[in-house]
Amino acid sequence: MMAVCLLFCDAVKNSVRCTVLCVRFCVQLLLCSGLLLSSWQSQSAQNLSNDLSEDGRSGIKVEISASLRPPNSGQNEQSERSQSTSQFVTVDGTRLHFLIKGQGWPVVLIHGNPGSGQDWTHVFGLLAAHHTAIAFDRPGHGRSERPKHIDATVEVQARLLHEALKQLHVERPPIVVGHSWGGALALVYAINYPKDVAGVVLVAPAVYESQEGVSFLTRLPAVPIVGDVVKSVLTPLFGASIVRKELKKAFSPDPVPKNYLRSVLFEWTRPKKVKAYSLDEASLNASLKGVSARYSEISVPVSILAGDSDLIVSEKEQAERLHQALPKSHLVILPKTGHQIPLTRSQAVLDEIERVQKTVPKLELGACPNTANSSNPRPAARFS
Repeated sequence: MMAVCLLFCDAVKNSVRCTVLCVRFCVQLLLCSGLLLSSWQSQSAQNLSNDLSEDGRSGIKVEISASLRPPNSGQNEQSERSQSTSQFVTVDGTRLHFLIKGQGWPVVLIHGNPGSGQDWTHVFGLLAAHHTAIAFDRPGHGRSERPKHIDATVEVQARLLHEALKQLHVERPPIVVGHSWGGALALVYAINYPKDVAGVVLVAPAVYESQEGVSFLTRLPAVPIVGDVVKSVLTPLFGASIVRKELKKAFSPDPVPKNYLRSVLFEWTRPKKVKAYSLDEASLNASLKGVSARYSEISVPVSILAGDSDLIVSEKEQAERLHQALPKSHLVILPKTGHQIPLTRSQAVLDEIERVQKTVPKLELGACPNTANSSNPRPAARFS
């Protein structure tokens, strides 16, 4: 009789255990689906175009300009004929990756969330014809590591970038260009290091608090243990169909470039990348709450580029609001243009970089004080 009771108890325990596991799996399944749906809405995929892919296979070669001298060559990847543009710098134990090409005034390109420095492929090569183009993989994205012992807030990422540029011996104050989430980083950089920046170009910037795409589910992958299970097990299963849908939204009204989806799926459904994205998205609002009140402190030239059909970041709530806070800034609203301006309207980005660069000699002579701030805002430029 005792044996029968024991067997019955074991059966009950096993049944309960199986039920609990099934419930957990179903809950995680639902959470992951919601996570992917909401998270990809707040920032679209970036393009690994054929141009940069071909350069990457052959090894992009570059002569470092006078304003950019390489650090210890042991930290750089070497090509057979000349130095590659792929360089690593370690700051506070965090290994950061940069792509560097060209000669001239340094321009730092900061991608959105998620993404990598390669997202500037349509801008990078043309920019390098007259400038030292420096594309930065933000911490946890691309080939850069995530800091292990500190939260990589936008303020921390600005500090890491500043220290890395010192190690790269960027001697002239660079023009800092930020897309989407990277726009917030560019502004924080300009506020915290005003003497070490020549100008700022913001592309479809996300620089004010917004609840769009931010929820408990977007933060879930950052939660210890539970988040690890979600991102490791379920994200690869459901990511592909979600990304296809959200890419259409991100590029709208333009089509998603051919041969793009495969590269995005491979990179952005990796657990570490999902976690980095989630951490960045979850921390941004808290940072913007404090830093947005300081935008009026920015004294260098600022250009703002936005699309009137952006389905990811509201043009009116972000770009136009910032233009009001920086009345001397130059605002350009592109018609029939969505969020992926570096990929769909790359010439417009280059034009704004050139516009800011023209003021750099004046800045060096001290003849361009506080050009981003005034009591009378300029009207936005709109093109048909």
